[in-house]
Amino acid sequence: MASDELHQKYAPIMHFSRGERFFPMSVDDFLTYTALYVKGREGPVIPAGKVTLDDLTRRYSSQETFLRSVATGPIRGTEVASEWGVAAIRLIYEWSQHPVVTWTEELARSAYNWFSEKTRAATKLFWWNSLLLPKAYADKKGGVREKLPRFKLPQEVRKSAVESYETSQGRDRNYTYYYRTVQQAGYLNLQYWFFYAYNDWASGFGGFNDHEGDWEGFHVFFKLDAGNRPIEPPAYVCYLGHHSRITKPWTHPDVKKVGSHPVIYVAAGSHASYPEAKRYPLMALYNLIDYATGESFTLDHDRWQSRINLEKVPWLSAYLGSWGTRYWLSLEWVQKTLSSLVSSIPGEVDLPGVSAPRGPKFGDGGGERETWYNPVGFAGLP
Repeated sequence: MASDELHQKYAPIMHFSRGERFFPMSVDDFLTYTALYVKGREGPVIPAGKVTLDDLTRRYSSQETFLRSVATGPIRGTEVASEWGVAAIRLIYEWSQHPVVTWTEELARSAYNWFSEKTRAATKLFWWNSLLLPKAYADKKGGVREKLPRFKLPQEVRKSAVESYETSQGRDRNYTYYYRTVQQAGYLNLQYWFFYAYNDWASGFGGFNDHEGDWEGFHVFFKLDAGNRPIEPPAYVCYLGHHSRITKPWTHPDVKKVGSHPVIYVAAGSHASYPEAKRYPLMALYNLIDYATGESFTLDHDRWQSRINLEKVPWLSAYLGSWGTRYWLSLEWVQKTLSSLVSSIPGEVDLPGVSAPRGPKFGDGGGERETWYNPVGFAGLP
């Protein structure tokens, strides 16, 4: 079966949770109300509503460009961080001095009370590990609970994001998924990617962070026969969230299906994908929970209005910027804020958690995501 037929046959059914305000949309609709900025310049280089995909492909494609989809709120990292307080700034400082933390089982067990040999690999992948694992270890030893600052954006930003998104969609919502197929290590990987205008996990649902522009995914893996043709039904599915994953065999009882269509439960605000309708306590120590309860809207497999092949869109590889505001934080400002605690430090950091992602292909550092160049390895397949 050709990939253009395969992606429709296995198009997912998505159940959303109570309170969700954002649903999978097209980037074309997103651009109808976004402006384009370049780091270091005052004001947008292209005003809101005038940005085209050609602009992202040909004119403004560097890592220092970003889209901005909200009409209010902070635009500089210092404006964001100054609202968080000293505890959050100290956490960012400590992370900036040790941006890479070596994962150990002891650290993982302190943060994830659901740790097991089966989930070991998944605990290594969360984007916040370098930021939070050392703190979780120290807090657990000290008997501290729920003393974690949230990386929130102001409620006015969330309100603006909701209003702009609703206006762009009108009555007939343009539900969109992007897809890609790639062969690797004896598998055909069918990737589904979903773009959301805003992640309001912290401000809406008590999670860790908020940010504009949210790329999330779900993968299906088929074994290949001797002629490199996909064998049906699929062998595995992989639910993505927070840069980590849950991989299960297609035949596993947790993998819900309606005919050939897998069922996904989408976490409120964060838009992480899960196999079951329930609360997922990611870090009980800090009360970080994904609510993938599925009791609200259902996006059925036949309600997708647009199904777009990522390999045919030029912006995929050309645009290296961010799909929402990216906040840079001067470490000199951090030093002044914590003047009694740290010595002078040069440079700056991308403000973690609230800076928008760079797209389905590229990670925060600008390189390709492992889900892109090594999907089989990322999913942990045999």
